[in-house]
Amino acid sequence: MPKIASFQSQLTTRLLAWGLFNVIIGALLQGTPSPFWRAFGQQSIGWGVINTALAIFGRRGLRRKLARGYPTEEAQRDAHNLRRILWINTGLDVLYVAGGWQLARSRGGADAKACGHGVGVVVQGAFLFVFDLLHAIRLPQASSSEGR
Repeated sequence: MPKIASFQSQLTTRLLAWGLFNVIIGALLQGTPSPFWRAFGQQSIGWGVINTALAIFGRRGLRRKLARGYPTEEAQRDAHNLRRILWINTGLDVLYVAGGWQLARSRGGADAKACGHGVGVVVQGAFLFVFDLLHAIRLPQASSSEGR
């Protein structure tokens, strides 16, 4: 298996775990009487569903590539594209944190629900910042000996 395929498998497994964790925690928080925690939980559910879907589709695509053979050129192209996506997402994650922080500070002072949504976005953006940054840094270079 090419190094990039192994890396993609680990990345999608981690993203799937984070997504499912968020859906479960978010669903549990819907039972609380606190508007802050219900809103925080709604953010967890929304982000969790998206991350779970991305992980599932990523895993499915990887399985197809491995089943038909994963040529070196494709593995190299995929490594380059994944690195670019991870760096772009790292930048977007900063914007998520800033936007969530702004929401929590501006409307959140008078509205517990808005504060919960804002803090929820900050937590998701911060986690994804670390997740995307570490994966961008650790992503292996596809060598010419990889693939089939």
